[in-house]
Amino acid sequence: MTQVFINYRREGGAYAAALLDALLSERFGEEQVFRAARSIAPGSDYAEVILEAVAGCGVLLVIVDAGWLNKFSSAHREPPPACDWVVREIEEAFKHGRLVVPVLLSGVERLKEESLPEPLARVARLQYLRFDYRNIRQDANFIAEQLSRACP
Repeated sequence: MTQVFINYRREGGAYAAALLDALLSERFGEEQVFRAARSIAPGSDYAEVILEAVAGCGVLLVIVDAGWLNKFSSAHREPPPACDWVVREIEEAFKHGRLVVPVLLSGVERLKEESLPEPLARVARLQYLRFDYRNIRQDANFIAEQLSRACP
């Protein structure tokens, strides 16, 4: 069972997700960290693999980059499209009672419920962690310590 599932958007958070994946994998082992771009085997049904990994994880880290909120219509509060895997993974984690932890990247302000569509509003109320490019080792170590406490 994968303990840590890394949820991210390819547009902005992919490099941070890859770096955090590498650093957490050093600490916990690659088999304990799931990042779709690395963890899904060629020829696998990605939808099945992703949903199974979310259902079985101990914690889902939501990588929030500076453009993350731009994907949602705060003015209309419309639900995100059904094909949005970032949203689907978060909803799946909530459905299975998994721990969801926002990880705010450099310069990202704390999330506000009113900026998110209804299915994700809860993410804004969750205690977040920071992952700043100026302190990658220190922040990754702190994240790893917090994950060890939350998912021993």
